[in-house]
Amino acid sequence: MTTGTNNSGEWRVDFDAEVVFSNGGALQMQGFRLDIPGDDIADGELGELIVRHLGLLMVGSTKITRRELLQEPHKGSRNTGAAGSGRTTTDLTGPATRAGWPTGPGGAAPGLAGLVDLPVVLVRLLGAGQPVADRLALAPFDLAGHAVVVQTGRAAGPYLTEDAVDLLAGQGALLVATDSREGNGPVAAALAAAGLPALTGLTGLEALPATGVRLHAVPFPGQDTSLIRVYGVTDDQH
Repeated sequence: MTTGTNNSGEWRVDFDAEVVFSNGGALQMQGFRLDIPGDDIADGELGELIVRHLGLLMVGSTKITRRELLQEPHKGSRNTGAAGSGRTTTDLTGPATRAGWPTGPGGAAPGLAGLVDLPVVLVRLLGAGQPVADRLALAPFDLAGHAVVVQTGRAAGPYLTEDAVDLLAGQGALLVATDSREGNGPVAAALAAAGLPALTGLTGLEALPATGVRLHAVPFPGQDTSLIRVYGVTDDQH
């Protein structure tokens, strides 16, 4: 078993497996990782978790050939039943937190109407060689009507590809937020052109659970519409 320094109490499992289908054929998995709800999981339970996560039908059997427990933040694996410890409010505002707005009619920046208390899609890219979300990184998620929060673990640099911005706009995401400070570069320009507000320079994203979070954004008083306070609110039972 591998233990780490993560204080969240969240665990994942790294495993190899074979899924055999009752109507013929098999699926081989190497180095696959999933969130688990506790600090350990039996092979049979892990097999059921694989089936639920991938939405597999007509599975005859599963065989786990290797597994390693990892204490690290959940990544939002679908249908794994991973849960946190209840309702919390996390202030995500840092010294560099700013809002970037697409230009509205007459050159005015839009307000926050309709852009508060949004359900969150949390995309964690920690440990990636290039912590930039592309279309494949966003493909597992239902983006419509959500605030998409991209955690890169770094202070500077792009955090989305142009194709990812197109996907966000096309699927109806309402807002993008990140810990990156890239507020005036190509990502910001692409988001503005797509009509998507962006919140950059967030802090404390590691404290958010993988699911069940809603984003709240409150502007500071004054004329500077880029100054904003951002909170993550975790629903009960997550």
